[in-house]
Amino acid sequence: MLAPTTSSETSTMAPSRFARSGFTIVEILVASAVLAFVLFIVLSMTDVISGIWKRTSNKIDSFQDARIAFDTLTRNLSQATLNTYLDYDSPTNPQRYIRQSELKFVMGPAGSGLPGITGGGQVLLFQAPTGYLNNTSKYQGLEMLLNTCGYYVDFTTNSMIPPHVESGSNTYRYRLMQLMVPADQNQIYKATGTSWFSDFVNQAIPVADNVIALIFRPQDPASTPGDISTSYVYDSTANTTSDPQPDTAHQLPPLVQVTMIALDEASFRRISNGNIQPSVISNALQGRFLQTQKYDEDLNAVLGDLQKENLTYRVFTSAVPIRESKWTK
Repeated sequence: MLAPTTSSETSTMAPSRFARSGFTIVEILVASAVLAFVLFIVLSMTDVISGIWKRTSNKIDSFQDARIAFDTLTRNLSQATLNTYLDYDSPTNPQRYIRQSELKFVMGPAGSGLPGITGGGQVLLFQAPTGYLNNTSKYQGLEMLLNTCGYYVDFTTNSMIPPHVESGSNTYRYRLMQLMVPADQNQIYKATGTSWFSDFVNQAIPVADNVIALIFRPQDPASTPGDISTSYVYDSTANTTSDPQPDTAHQLPPLVQVTMIALDEASFRRISNGNIQPSVISNALQGRFLQTQKYDEDLNAVLGDLQKENLTYRVFTSAVPIRESKWTK
């Protein structure tokens, strides 16, 4: 028989090696160091991402107006028209048929008899059926009326800001200007000389800030080389009675390559010099875009000068077909 257990006998159990009441100081220090390192990495990544987001957002905001203005320019340009027709060269002594038109298509260097600043590229002036009116009640529903349109770069204050606003809020900037003569004021059919646009230059409005150059390059894609003009000059009214007529007489170019260079606001503020054009920009543009064969060379030189000054810029380029062009040689 088994002997009964006496009260003096007690049961004992060995303590488990897994039964621990907490972490050691060393473990806590190691865990804290790891957590601090992870937080440092996360915060560093957050700061980098935040910086990239801010810079990207600033660039998008800075160039948004320029993009919208560029799209408007190219859309209106594509609608340019001349309404060319054939007629006798002289009503009193007719000898031959020639192309005729009362409308005009003109581009040339800014600041030389044309609006804009010297060195800012070219000015473009034309007629297009945009239907813009002052008196909408009298001419309602006439969406295809002709307007005289113009685009160029100027260095000026913003004419759209009321004069009572403090001058500090209306600073000088390079601005893309849009001239849009209302159809009910259009003088193209009776104006003489340059009055069809010069009488309305004071009505031009800025459509984008910090646009430093605008280049128009008339081209014929069917020819080699494709440039119609060697000097960026095109005038549909020049030498129209010559025999034979030049190709440009009362004709629209088949295509116009448009290039626009714009800075962001932060870059221009850094080089701003009040009402004086910043020398960085004027020096970069001096002597540029005078010969079409040097277009690529000139563009690269200007962008190189901007890069040297760490200026943030964007180049907008588009080849715009002129829908109404009936180009013949």
